Amino acid sequence: MTLALKVQVHKAIQRSVGGVGVGGGAGQGQGGRLVVRGSGTRRAHCVKASAALKYCVGKESLQDGSTLFKFSDEPPKEEPVVKEEPAPAAAAAAAAPAAVEEAKPKEMSKPKGFGGNKAASAIQPAVIIGAGRVGQALATMGGGKDVVLKRGDPFPADAPAGPIIVCTRNDVLDQVIFSIPPGRWADLVFLQNGVLQPWLEKQGLQNSTQMLAYFAVAKLGEDPTDGKTDLNPEGLTSITGKWAESVAARLHSAGLSCHVLSKEEYDVRMYEKLIWICSFMVVGASHGGCTVGEVCSSHRGQLADIIDELAGVVSSNYGVTFPPRLVDRLYAYGQSVAHFPTAVKEFQWRNGFFYDLSEKAQASGQEDPAPRHTKLLTALNVLA
Repeated sequence: MTLALKVQVHKAIQRSVGGVGVGGGAGQGQGGRLVVRGSGTRRAHCVKASAALKYCVGKESLQDGSTLFKFSDEPPKEEPVVKEEPAPAAAAAAAAPAAVEEAKPKEMSKPKGFGGNKAASAIQPAVIIGAGRVGQALATMGGGKDVVLKRGDPFPADAPAGPIIVCTRNDVLDQVIFSIPPGRWADLVFLQNGVLQPWLEKQGLQNSTQMLAYFAVAKLGEDPTDGKTDLNPEGLTSITGKWAESVAARLHSAGLSCHVLSKEEYDVRMYEKLIWICSFMVVGASHGGCTVGEVCSSHRGQLADIIDELAGVVSSNYGVTFPPRLVDRLYAYGQSVAHFPTAVKEFQWRNGFFYDLSEKAQASGQEDPAPRHTKLLTALNVLA
């Protein structure tokens, strides 16, 4: 139980009242003390004190049960209020949610590379016609969702409503397209080498998706190798048309480059690749069918002459302007596929394109615009 005391302060403490004893002196500003001995009823008595002793600065309990009050003319010093810091455990607990949030690992991006499971859900399912090296490589990128047809297989009625990628030789293209319902011809994607445009226009397919494939698959089932060079480290594979974005995404999922271009941009690169394959093949075949690498190392001068000649034919007939360093660019790509053999084949779609222009020029009384090229073809006996 608490003993409450009511104290009146006067000039001096003069007397004791009914059982309450006073000890100590009043002092002048030096402080004093008041002893209160409680009775059985715990009553407090009034005490007059010096006006100078107006501050109670402490108290303590004595052995006889009395309480000693200490007075002073100076106010007690106030202890500074110290804001309590949370206990270490509580602080740690309060900070825990933020720490957990910061420590949460970021979602790892999927690695790029060849394989069917990399972002396969984002790949548009396709019909792939041709089960050779390139066709199988493209199907692997699709993660098993594609329909792969061999040449001559009937076109399935439940084929996916995506691109129809034709991976066959040029000489069977008529057979391929006429096995496909005309209602699906707008979905055709062609990636054959050579000039397809005259044939496409003849079939009414001039707006089809076309791709220049600068990647190579050495053996069936092997990973494709991107045709990147020192001059074009960004890669050279290009595509244009309705399904350009979809097919490019398929190649990107396998770590291969593929640039989506306008038709005008694509045509420039198409003619470049045509010049590449025609010049390297005719020069290499003229030297016993040596490899592309040997053409680069042993016949660069002759190669450069043929490249310049064929580029002039394209520019004069189709108004195409090639970017600078055409010879260096095609030479660099040749070095990236140095192991390729050389031979003049698919004549109608490749070297025959230039030879036809030479014949037309001569038939109209003009000089052959590509005499070196014509001379090499004649020597190879491929004009019969």
